[in-house]
Amino acid sequence: MSKGRKMKREVMKHDRFIICIGLMLIVLEIWKQLTLWIVEFDGRYNVWYFPFQLCSMPMYIIAMYAFLLSRDSFAGFKTEKLRKVLLTFLQDYGFLGGILSLIVHDGLIHPGHILLTAHGFLWHLFLVVLSLYISVKKLSLSGAKGFLCTVPLFLFFSFIAEMINISLHGYGDCDMFYISPFHLSSQPVFHEIDIMVGRCAGIGIYLTTVIIGALMIHKILEKANKLLTI
Repeated sequence: MSKGRKMKREVMKHDRFIICIGLMLIVLEIWKQLTLWIVEFDGRYNVWYFPFQLCSMPMYIIAMYAFLLSRDSFAGFKTEKLRKVLLTFLQDYGFLGGILSLIVHDGLIHPGHILLTAHGFLWHLFLVVLSLYISVKKLSLSGAKGFLCTVPLFLFFSFIAEMINISLHGYGDCDMFYISPFHLSSQPVFHEIDIMVGRCAGIGIYLTTVIIGALMIHKILEKANKLLTI
C-alpha cells in the first residue's frame, strides 16, 4: 500500500471515530431532553437545561465538522483549515469543560434519577476521551497561534448563548455559558467577582478566564505529547 493511501485511510479512521462520538452525543442529548421533560419535570420544560452550554458545543462542532468533510471550501475558506480549528476547539474547550465538570460535579447529580446522573458523567467523560484522542493523534492546530484561531469561534458561541439567555428569560432561569445578564454568576468565585465589579464586567472576566483556561489546556496537552514522543 502506498504511503498516500495509508495516510488517507488513517484520516478516514479518525473522521469515523470523531463522527461516531458526535452521533452518540446527539442520541444521549435527545434522551436527556425527553427524560427531563417527561420524567423529572412532569411534562414541563426547564429552560435551565436548554442544550447550549460549553459542554454541549462538541455536539454542534462535530456536526459542523461532518458537514465540512464533503467540501473543499466554505465561505471562502479552505475546509481543511476550518476542520483543524474545530478539532482544536474540541480538544481544548472540550477537555476544559469535561474535566472541570467531572471534578466539580454537583451539576451532574439528579437526586432520584440515577440514569440522568450517569448520563452527565458519561457525557463529560466522552469529551475528555475525544480531547485526548485529538491530542494524541495530533489532529489539532499547534502552538499559541493555532489556539488563537479558536477564540472567534468561542466568542461567537458565547454571543449565541447570551441571545438564548435573553430570548428564553421569560420562561425561566436560562443561563447558557453561565453568562445570563439577569443575575450574578452561579459559579463559585465568579459570583463574588460579580459582586465586586458588576455583572457586565464579571461576564467579561469569566469569558476571558475560560479562554485562558483553554489555552493552558492546549499548552499542557502539547507538552504531554512531546514527552510521549521522546
